[in-house]
Amino acid sequence: AMNTSPVEFPVYFPDDGETPYVKWGSTERVIAASQTNPVAQAATGYNKSFESTVIAALEFNQKLDFITKGLSFKALASFKNWSSSTNARSGNWNKFALTGTEDDGNGGLTYTTSRIGDEYQTNLSATNSTSGDRRFYIEGMINYSRIFGEHDLNAMLIYNQDEYVNNVPGNGNFIGSLPKRKQGIAARASYSYAGKYMAEINLGYNGSENFAKGHRFGLFPSVAAGYNISEETFFRPLKKTVNKLKVRASWGLVGNDQIGGDRFIYLSQVNLSGKGFTTGIKQNVTYNGPVYQRYANENITWEVGEKINLGLDMQFFHSFDLTLDIFRENRHDIFQQKATIPTYMGTAESKVYGNLAAMRNQGVEIAAGYNKQFNKNLFVSFKGTFTYAHNEITKYDEAPKYPWQSKIGVSANMNGIFIANGLYIDEADIARNPQQLGSAIVPGDIKYVNLSKEYFGYDDNLTDADDWVWSKNPTVPEIVYGFGPSIKWKNLDFSFFFQGVAKTSFMVNGFHPFGDGSLRNVLKWVADDRWSPNNQNVNAKYPRLSRKSNANNTKTSSYWERNGAFLKLKNAEIGYTYKNMRLYISGTNLLTFAPFDLWDPEQGGGSGLSYPTQRVFNIGFQMTINNK
Repeated sequence: AMNTSPVEFPVYFPDDGETPYVKWGSTERVIAASQTNPVAQAATGYNKSFESTVIAALEFNQKLDFITKGLSFKALASFKNWSSSTNARSGNWNKFALTGTEDDGNGGLTYTTSRIGDEYQTNLSATNSTSGDRRFYIEGMINYSRIFGEHDLNAMLIYNQDEYVNNVPGNGNFIGSLPKRKQGIAARASYSYAGKYMAEINLGYNGSENFAKGHRFGLFPSVAAGYNISEETFFRPLKKTVNKLKVRASWGLVGNDQIGGDRFIYLSQVNLSGKGFTTGIKQNVTYNGPVYQRYANENITWEVGEKINLGLDMQFFHSFDLTLDIFRENRHDIFQQKATIPTYMGTAESKVYGNLAAMRNQGVEIAAGYNKQFNKNLFVSFKGTFTYAHNEITKYDEAPKYPWQSKIGVSANMNGIFIANGLYIDEADIARNPQQLGSAIVPGDIKYVNLSKEYFGYDDNLTDADDWVWSKNPTVPEIVYGFGPSIKWKNLDFSFFFQGVAKTSFMVNGFHPFGDGSLRNVLKWVADDRWSPNNQNVNAKYPRLSRKSNANNTKTSSYWERNGAFLKLKNAEIGYTYKNMRLYISGTNLLTFAPFDLWDPEQGGGSGLSYPTQRVFNIGFQMTINNK
């Protein structure tokens, strides 16, 4: 028998404007908008690319002991040119659908097809593209190193200059065609006496093209000192217990000239035909005129960070090492777009930049290590690290609607979130808690707290886009730690390492199954615990499902915020050695302990449908061959 009818399913377009869907039997399957156009043109082809890199370097070294012992000079110059060309061949291809089958009499089938859409020419067309860049760098250095008895003296003076050019900036890209240039002088002097007293001074004088004349060069000094107390004579009675005791301190300034994506941002930027107006008695005369896209600010200069560090190095019983560092960085003159210009000034679409913000970062780092050979059969080693770093914005040009939304006093990488209060129960609940966040509300949608009224006493009966607060923890962990031992007993060795983070959070996203522009599989936890007419649980893990995108239910809110802390058994290994051979078994990503258990929290919030972290096991064999 032969079936000549096309194998297809009808596409339904709902009158309410919802996403089209196909239907067979009693089953409906939502499809994306792109699936409703089966005749969309497609292309295929291939590319051929060629790349070449030319590198030239010249280095010169000269000892200057004839002037004074320990003095030397070094100079170098390097040039690199990279070029790439691509020849692309592309063409259209035609699509066909299976329309029927016929028994061929030999136990097989003959297929009948029909074209989908128009017929396209399949001949290939060619397009070519090129790219490349070149860099030129020169450096000259004078170095002095000399030991006078117990005095160790070192000094250095260096000059460097760097130029980068984009060989193919693109048509009309005048700024991109200009070379990027940097220039600088650096000096360093260090002194040490008898391994007890140490001091170092650094000085940098750097220039950048990103600033106007008079602001291009910045001076960045630093000093450091150390005192090795354990080398003092009075400390000798304690050296059997405390083998090493050293204190350190440093202070310095560092500069940053990478301020935004645009170059020469201190200059004004004008669109000569950016605005227009219509006039005349009959409103039939139109003029176009210039508009400022960016105002000039020739006072823009280096972003400066002041770094302070106090350190302690200790060793006990020749086996236990402990390092402690306390640090703080006060960063000021941070580059920012000005946000306090009112719109009635007439500059709402014009940008103004300046060194307007400041931030403080501080914390502590601890590193511990233990190494002990107990006897010829047993060796134990342990390493552990702990870092806590907290930052907060101390100055910011802003005009928040509510004072609690100010960035000052808030850490960087914080999410602004709405506070969810479960799901709406019914229409009466919706009437009691009005909100306007971009879509119509029905039972089963997320209900948000009217923060301005409930917590801060503002006369506002509507939950809207302004009712948000900062989350408690940043998306970047403030605590990072790791620890693990390594043990060898006779011929058997064993080691493992744990790694963890804390004081961080993330938003689960990118997994919603339905929407206007994309379709995804439904995760099991969504299917098992979602609000529905048969499961009217206001504390369900997922709100009601809908075929259309739901702007209300996908807001960045506490409903989707999750604790990002975790502790992982990152790797473990066990091995056995016999003479010159070793057999071992190792594994990575073996265990994860975390309050969030839907997927690996180290992958982040948008990884519910990503390829999961792999647990890997290895079996290996090692053998050493002695050729003596």
